[in-house]
Amino acid sequence: MSNRGMRQTILYLWFLFFAICLWGQTSSASKREKAAIQRVKNVRVSLLDRSLPKVTLEFFLKSEGEGAPISWEVNDCGEQTGSPVVDQERDFPKCVVADMELRDRRAVTVLISVATFKSGLVGVPALFSVTVIDPSGLIRPVRHLSDLPAELHRPQPKWPRDLPAPVGTLSS
Repeated sequence: MSNRGMRQTILYLWFLFFAICLWGQTSSASKREKAAIQRVKNVRVSLLDRSLPKVTLEFFLKSEGEGAPISWEVNDCGEQTGSPVVDQERDFPKCVVADMELRDRRAVTVLISVATFKSGLVGVPALFSVTVIDPSGLIRPVRHLSDLPAELHRPQPKWPRDLPAPVGTLSS
């Protein structure tokens, strides 16, 4: 085999090895994220808020969201500042996020803290935040998970569709 053929073979094997290593890291990270999401879906809401019943978070959100689809993902809880100097020393919480868009176009976001990036898993998942965003973009923070049903069943404000024409103007 010539030097050129040997170099091509080595280069090909190196890329193959690199791809397998990346696939292994992505696969294990993906497995950890799936496990974290499943853990949060199955956490009893009574552990997050003592005034709630002993049902899973997934069941609670589906029930209160009237069956709206729920999107689950893992992220940094929105805590990073974007400044590497500030962020490098901090141990950011890792959250599982449940997002729903309701029929009336309101959006609900629930963040549950499950770990930190440096220390790993925490004992019991904890409520990090709950927000409801109405169609106009108004963000309503919800203090306790038990307050979410009342917030979701509160009638939305009625905005006028068209303002009446000012007095003294001609209508066409």
